[in-house]
Amino acid sequence: MRRTVYGIFILILLVSGCKSSPGPSLAKADVSISAAALAHAFENNERVSDSLYLYKVVSVRGIVEKVMKRESGGYVVTLGGKIDCSLDTLYNRHYLSLRTGDSVTLRGTCGGRLLNVILMQCIIEK
Repeated sequence: MRRTVYGIFILILLVSGCKSSPGPSLAKADVSISAAALAHAFENNERVSDSLYLYKVVSVRGIVEKVMKRESGGYVVTLGGKIDCSLDTLYNRHYLSLRTGDSVTLRGTCGGRLLNVILMQCIIEK
């Protein structure tokens, strides 16, 4: 009898631990902005832009300028020449349908600016 009770208890613990929580890419966007406006904000005042967007989930809409596949198999989509969006790994094994000139909305976590503004763990919204 004790074995059965302990077994059920352990099973409940295992099942409750398997629940997955959404990652930052699936979280609701803190900010929705165009690629041009986001790039312009970082070019004008990087310090203020960091306080507004850094480490926040941002939904960015724009025109695809370039789609690059990394050696690791991951994709990077450049919007408007100024925003680099590193796509979530869920796109590594699937055929990526984005093409140059497509209008798209991507959602990801803002990682700040190096040469371009960086968005990490992006998903394709539209």
